[in-house]
Amino acid sequence: MTVRAVLDNLAGQPARLDALVDRLVARIRAAVPEYATIPDHVLRRGNRQIVAVAVGHLRDGCLPDAAELHEITEIGVDRARQGISVAAVLAAYRVSGEEFWKVLSAEAHGRGASDAALLSTVEFIWQWLDVVTVAAAAAHREAEPGSYGVALRALLTRPGADTYLWQLGLDPAGRYAAVRGRLAPGITVSTLRERGLVMAVDNREVLGLVSGPDVIEPRFGTFGIGPLVAAADLHTSYLTAGRVLAAAVRLGLTGSHRLDTLRLTYVAATDQQMTHVLSSRILAPLSAKGPYGADIWRSVVSYMDSRMCVAEAAAALHVHPNTLRHRLAQFTALTGVSLRDPADLAEIWWLTVAGRQ
Repeated sequence: MTVRAVLDNLAGQPARLDALVDRLVARIRAAVPEYATIPDHVLRRGNRQIVAVAVGHLRDGCLPDAAELHEITEIGVDRARQGISVAAVLAAYRVSGEEFWKVLSAEAHGRGASDAALLSTVEFIWQWLDVVTVAAAAAHREAEPGSYGVALRALLTRPGADTYLWQLGLDPAGRYAAVRGRLAPGITVSTLRERGLVMAVDNREVLGLVSGPDVIEPRFGTFGIGPLVAAADLHTSYLTAGRVLAAAVRLGLTGSHRLDTLRLTYVAATDQQMTHVLSSRILAPLSAKGPYGADIWRSVVSYMDSRMCVAEAAAALHVHPNTLRHRLAQFTALTGVSLRDPADLAEIWWLTVAGRQ
């Protein structure tokens, strides 16, 4: 029996073709771990479609035309959307091609096919695979930028979406911190990727993740970074990163920030209700005094910024130290807030932080 006869049997007997597909699917699952995320019926359907086309081409000794190639490569596009990397897709083609040849050659050789016929067949199989895999890789890469962002967003926002780590080329056993940011003018997300960061654009923000104490330079924009967590818990890190980013933006900060770098500044920048309470207590009495009250508040802020050193604060304001002392005394008289009470000092500090917004 010739190789052509074996191929005729495969094409004409659906049960035999299904058995071959089962074998190829098992080989792919064993050799390419990323495919563990693809449901069995989906993987079988795609592989059956490819094998049926391949058998027809082998029988006729022809390569796929443009329409057939598009139909085949659409399966690769689906894999990109499902979070499978292009490297994994190419590996799946390779191992399934090897398995297909193993089955075909064993049966054809057992039924009398000559070595010359087998050699010609294997050469054509690899030629067919070359054409298909080049097209599949190109189609996958066209779909990849969008799917990359989709995978990253799913990983960061959906609990238990850690299967997307395969597509992003990350270790599922690693620990990661979510990143949310706003890029500086003229900076693109590609600039960050070129520096090894896993980043994608999401509406007006960028989102991403890091695996250590990464510092993103201030010239790139403003970024909030959440705590390091297991991949399955990245959605919690993502929420924290968003709050840190909001605080940093309100404070006019650039660069990367975390809860442990902003500390209480984060709370002061984000708790608007408490800021309103403190403003009513401290700033309202000063506002009632017009420009004089504004001078008093500027003096208090300078005093706090100078680590409560009268001489340094007076120099910064270009006033005599006694003038500053008088203003500080007036501050206490107007507001009832003491510059010696730690609790009152904390409230003043809170308003100096909120005032940066």
